[in-house]
Order: sequence, then structure tokens, then C-alpha cells
Amino acid sequence: MIELVEELSKKYKVIDILSVLEVPKSTFYRWKKEYTNREPNKLEKLIINLCEETNYHYGHRKIKALLKDRCNIPVNRKTVQGIMQKFHLLCQIKVKRQKYINGESNIIVDNILNRNFKANRPNEKWVTEITYLPYGSSMFYLSTIMDLYLIRISQKK
Repeated sequence: MIELVEELSKKYKVIDILSVLEVPKSTFYRWKKEYTNREPNKLEKLIINLCEETNYHYGHRKIKALLKDRCNIPVNRKTVQGIMQKFHLLCQIKVKRQKYINGESNIIVDNILNRNFKANRPNEKWVTEITYLPYGSSMFYLSTIMDLYLIRISQKK
């Protein structure tokens, strides 16, 4: 589109070309500004390299801090944000895990212990705890199983 208008502008006025194409003048100039192939400047190259180096895990605030720490370049956070948006250097968004489960559990287990956690012999009472560990976009589950008799012995010492 931009090339077409540039080519036709040698013969016709840009405004006339845009009116025939039914493209607003401001839209054309915005497109032209965004899609001009120019070489990135020194700061832009540094930001691109930092994003590639960190595998696009950091956002504009962290990249700004890295510029200050590593390169001694104090730069405004909004400048870094604008450059990252210009070159489509988006950080990977960490998926937030669900804090609660909708609905009720299908399995309801009777409370056999009734908070009586004292065991008189081994293998009499066992308890478990499940911990959820988010890892990237997946979730790992860590389940520990304990014999309450062994806990009682370790507390006596």
C-alpha cells in the first residue's frame, strides 16, 4: 500500500490517491512511519540484545534496570517500553494459577482422626499433605506421607 502510494505520488497528489483508496491521510502517514525500514539506533540494539539474551522473560522495567546496571545507561522506563513495543519485544506472561477450585469435591472422606494425632504404634496413623508447585505453564504436585508415630518419637527427643 505504501509503495503504491509512493509510486503514484510522482504523477498525482497524495491526498487524491488516498481519497480514491478510501484511506484517511493520518492512517497512511502512521503506516508509513511504522513500516519504514530504518536501522535501529544504539539504544534500540542494546534493548533488542538484552531481550534476546534473557529469552524475552523480562518486561520493560527489568530491561531498564539491566541497562542501568550493565551498561550504565540511565533511561526512562517509558522509552524502553516504547522501543520494546516498536520491535514487538513482548515478555512472556506468567500464567497465574487458580487460587480456588469451583464447585465441591466429588470425593468426601470421613474424618476418622477427629484431630487426634497421637499414634501408639507404627503404621497406626498416616497423614498426607499436597503442595502445588507451578513450573512454567504446567503444575507439579508434591505429596508427602508421614507416619504420626515417627513424628511422636522425634518430638520426645
